[in-house]
Amino acid sequence: MLKQIRKHFKNFNALFISDPLNVYYLTGFTGSRGMILITKRKAYFFTDFRYLEYAKKIVPPDFEVMQIDKKWKQDWPKILKKFRVKDLGFEENYLTVNQYAGLKKISKGVRFKKAGNIVEQIREIKQGYEIARMRKSQRINEQVLDEVLNYLKVGRTETEVEWFIIKAQRELGAEDSSFDPIVAFGSNSAIPHHQNTNRKLKKGHTILIDMGVKYKHYCSDMTRTFFTSKPTTRQAKVYETVLASQQAAIDALKHNATVANVVKAAMKPIKEKNMEEYFQHALGHGSGLNIHELPNLGIEKPYKLKENMITTIEPGIYLPKNFGVRIEDMLIISRTGAKNITNAPKQLKDIIIKI
Repeated sequence: MLKQIRKHFKNFNALFISDPLNVYYLTGFTGSRGMILITKRKAYFFTDFRYLEYAKKIVPPDFEVMQIDKKWKQDWPKILKKFRVKDLGFEENYLTVNQYAGLKKISKGVRFKKAGNIVEQIREIKQGYEIARMRKSQRINEQVLDEVLNYLKVGRTETEVEWFIIKAQRELGAEDSSFDPIVAFGSNSAIPHHQNTNRKLKKGHTILIDMGVKYKHYCSDMTRTFFTSKPTTRQAKVYETVLASQQAAIDALKHNATVANVVKAAMKPIKEKNMEEYFQHALGHGSGLNIHELPNLGIEKPYKLKENMITTIEPGIYLPKNFGVRIEDMLIISRTGAKNITNAPKQLKDIIIKI
């Protein structure tokens, strides 16, 4: 891993890593105070007294573990001098203004360079153990959905269902939610990232549920839309259009496919029904240690997808003050196509439920 990171050293000769997820990815450390310095010849892991013994047990031998204490202001400049660090890369999205000022103060003569998302780019390609954890995360997510479908009754509120989801996630083996579950009844389903309310479920409501869990730090994500009575002609048309859009995108997913071409494939069924104005968000996103990470399936990205990336595909059509439909699955990209790791039913006949 360190070799991969060092390949990205261009306008700097050392890299400071402070994002907790990147620290965990490289070391397995989960405490609240952990930082990494990687030079061309050596790597250091820094933490304070509270975590020192824990860090010594868990951090790989590739890193020298050092304590941040009263000598920190003397130790840090010595390390920079020892390895002739003149240009220091840093994660500009994960260093506060105060942290930046403090680090710069004890790094005399060192130029600070924005390093971008080096570790995140490496994290895009999932290793075998990561794929296994994400599969398990998704299995738990689907078990939760089964429980929720039995819980949905007339009169239940969105917030009641949200709390039921969170409780079921823990009971079924998740360590946390990937994000706050979205539960949208009726016209609220037309709001892509609806904030749950005390709206009560009624017969005839469209139900949109977007949720995910964390299993051994890895996130799952899934959205399903349900109808609580026979869908109208318009509802059925919208649903089948979103489903066709998702399938077209899945069919286009493979190693070296560009995001732009995948998005183009997804938009074709939507444009054929003249509904493109009702789909405005990204087609999907990478997931892993973070619920939203690279790759980003934005509308016009020329980016090439690679084998063993994991991404969601989540087209949606939202008719303001009426109803919305979103269908979201998680997929592993392979040389020849994509493996769908989401098994929850999504055909129209399967998402008409009794409440």
